[in-house]
Amino acid sequence: MTALLEPPANTALGGVTFLELEITSRCQLTCSSHCYAEAGPTKGHGTMTAEDWKQVIDEAARVGVTKVQFIGGEPTLHPNFTELVEHALNLGLGVQVYSNLYRVRLEHWALFERPGVSLATSYYADTDDGHDAVTGRKGSHAATRANIVEALRRGIHVQVGIVDVLDGQRVDQARAELAALGVTVINTDRVRGVGNGAKVLPSTSELCGNCTRGRAAVMPDGQVHPLRAGALPSCRRR
Repeated sequence: MTALLEPPANTALGGVTFLELEITSRCQLTCSSHCYAEAGPTKGHGTMTAEDWKQVIDEAARVGVTKVQFIGGEPTLHPNFTELVEHALNLGLGVQVYSNLYRVRLEHWALFERPGVSLATSYYADTDDGHDAVTGRKGSHAATRANIVEALRRGIHVQVGIVDVLDGQRVDQARAELAALGVTVINTDRVRGVGNGAKVLPSTSELCGNCTRGRAAVMPDGQVHPLRAGALPSCRRR
């Protein structure tokens, strides 16, 4: 299934410069309390083929998008992840990879070090118990923290989003820890009532109001949305 992006004058994508590509719903973590995408270990990669995604990237460059974000789920689990990132880079697009940084392959480190590539991730607490309670994966805090440190050591720009999910989560301490590690872009937000965060019917009133400003998202089934109905607003994803 192919998503077609029309020129800006003819579509809600008018003025879009930042395009989120949700290339998979698969993720090693089980963030059941807030994940906007309801991703998880048993989810698939959707109906979009590698060629479909390449066509989307081609059209994005044509209509004026300057930066694409590969996200999921965990985008690095997609079998064509490296190929798709390289395709975007070859077109001169900036690339942000939104990864949980739970596991990073050696070849992906080389990809992340390429000019024009940056990383973004989520972080929940400065302790193993606090972070792992949100992700549902024992050892995820230690792994993500270590990979943030490694990315910074390699000179890769890292942006981090913190979602306040649980009572007593140590959000302030997590922010202080990240700053001490050398992370310079840290965004904090609360759980919003959409995705897994919705206790009743989802509502756009739960969004921060910034989602539609110059951005759009393409989903694993090829649908194009002018906003990301996420549990954390677009400010974490820039």
